[in-house]
Amino acid sequence: MSTRHSAIDIAGIILGVVVILVVIGSMALIARSRIGVSSLGVAAPTRSFWEQRLSGHGALREEKDELVAGDFTAVEIRNIAGSIGVHQGAANGVSVHSVKTAMFPAAMDGVTVDIEKQGSRLLVEERHTGGFFMSAGSVSFDITVPPGVKIIEARSVSGSITVRDVAPGIDQSLSTISGSITTSKTANLSASSTSGSIQFSFDGSRLDAHTVSGSIQGRIESLDKGDSASMRTVSGSVDVEAFAGLNATVSLHTVSGGILCELPVTGAAQKRNSVEGWIGNGAGRMEITTTSGPITIRKM
Repeated sequence: MSTRHSAIDIAGIILGVVVILVVIGSMALIARSRIGVSSLGVAAPTRSFWEQRLSGHGALREEKDELVAGDFTAVEIRNIAGSIGVHQGAANGVSVHSVKTAMFPAAMDGVTVDIEKQGSRLLVEERHTGGFFMSAGSVSFDITVPPGVKIIEARSVSGSITVRDVAPGIDQSLSTISGSITTSKTANLSASSTSGSIQFSFDGSRLDAHTVSGSIQGRIESLDKGDSASMRTVSGSVDVEAFAGLNATVSLHTVSGGILCELPVTGAAQKRNSVEGWIGNGAGRMEITTTSGPITIRKM
């Protein structure tokens, strides 16, 4: 038995030496191919297409501008993995600036921008064709809307959404799974994110802002009789500035965090983590809930 084990041990050692020699030889060949023959004045070969892509350099990029004429009152934008920006311009029609990126040509060919007129509504959408690898491209949008637009809708899977410099009185519906939402001026607002913060300035009758993992920060510039403002987050703080003449029944709840309200709350059942009562005459309604984070209502 001892002789048999010795033979196996010897064979194992020989095999190990062979493997080491093969590895060393392969590494030498790779190093030689990368270094090139510099002593002879020959440049080292450039990196392959796949080496450039895998190292994060040389991503394909294509920008395009399109002006869509029409008297649109509603604009909807949908994409998957890029950012969405919306702002207002002076011209008629909608200007669509798209930036398409991909790691290889087939993926670039597999992603397109579809623009569809639906009466007074315009839909701008990222579309993909082909299989999984052909869907690896993404599109970011920068949309300029005319003054007559009354509704803005934006949907992204993995990208931020920003609405800025638009006129008052535009209803907005904004949602993303992984990304932040920022809107500088809105009438009615519905904003939702799974993993991202929400910032807003609200001057409408219905506000619904909720996120799972992220903070909420905003300004409430009006809230009349029958109006409602609801803000909810699981992991994050809620910090709101409210106009001095706010009239609202308030319901504020946090599991892990304190509550600070600079506006006087009357008829309130107040605890460290919960406040129920009303501000002013309580004509509107404000509900704020967070699981892990403080709640702050500041006076504008």
